[in-house]
Amino acid sequence: MTAQIGDSFHYKKREYCIVAISEPLKFSPQDYGITPESYCTACWAGYWCEYEISDKGIILTNFYVNSKDDYYPEVNGVLPLFADKNSKERFKYMGHHLYKGVNILMPYTGKIVVGKDFMQEYYIHMGYQRAWAYKDLKEFIFEQGELVDVIDHSNVAKELRKKIDEDPEFFKKLHDNIPEFIESSFNLELATKAWWIQS
Repeated sequence: MTAQIGDSFHYKKREYCIVAISEPLKFSPQDYGITPESYCTACWAGYWCEYEISDKGIILTNFYVNSKDDYYPEVNGVLPLFADKNSKERFKYMGHHLYKGVNILMPYTGKIVVGKDFMQEYYIHMGYQRAWAYKDLKEFIFEQGELVDVIDHSNVAKELRKKIDEDPEFFKKLHDNIPEFIESSFNLELATKAWWIQS
């Protein structure tokens, strides 16, 4: 199993990684005729996205995708870029094509928890990283595409790290049930990854 590349969110010129989400964002390359296929174990979905968050809401700015059929049509008037093996960008692309500047407004209602300043000592080599592994943890709340609130959960993450550091048994209990641990690693449900938040 491998840690997964997650969607990223840019907010006030800072980049955050997705931690949890209450409702999925309504974007899929399949809406544009592209069937994504996994190119590497770090991206089982076959694609990932970069979003911009502002008071206006969420805008899908870029996305990386590997097409099963090698079919890459225009998306919102944009054709994809591809970094070959000699490009400096090859590690960022990871064999995927990049649709840059698609700028699609997402009419989202729900909650998204994101993290910044990842602490490597809490890295888990499976699925998506846990909330407590980020020093800066924020929750964005949207209604019909509009950003209505931003809540800082950094203290929650700090307290969880404190429990883990002080009580190894607490951390061990989080991993005792292997099938449950694997399942929770590969999903982003709010109830699993940010259980302290009311849905």
